[in-house]
Amino acid sequence: MEDRTEFDRMFKEWFARLFFFANHYLQDTEASRDIVHDAFEYVWRNYEKMDSATVKAYLYSIVRSRCIDYIRQQNAQEDYAEFVLKMTQDDTDTEDRLLWEERMMRIRKAMNKLTPLTRHVLERCYNSRKSYKEVADELNISVSSVHKHIVKALRVIREEIKNESPER
Repeated sequence: MEDRTEFDRMFKEWFARLFFFANHYLQDTEASRDIVHDAFEYVWRNYEKMDSATVKAYLYSIVRSRCIDYIRQQNAQEDYAEFVLKMTQDDTDTEDRLLWEERMMRIRKAMNKLTPLTRHVLERCYNSRKSYKEVADELNISVSSVHKHIVKALRVIREEIKNESPER
């Protein structure tokens, strides 16, 4: 190419076409604009070495190639983000599951320290979801006795969990 005016004319004539060409593939106006600007910048830096008859084809080739690179980069970033999210979720799920299992082990250990009646009352109220009145009628004890057994059981469980919790 010969001079700056030829380059300016080419830029004005082909920029919009190249932009729409890039945006058709990318569906991203900013990225499309940047890619077309980069292609023209490359042509400008290599201005003296180029033949004006082949510049248009060369610009389309540059834009197409950079669109492909951009799409690959976007896909790689999305794949990586999905991978990191999955790994984070897996780690969190595993950690949560381990904490839950540890807590359940402590609760079972505490329940083994309860008297058989207190343990039975606790299981009927919490596992079977029965009311204090239903448990009292079933075991032929007063509602206040059921309440006392529950208070005792929860105190033992809380104490066991507190005593075995790691120091933080």
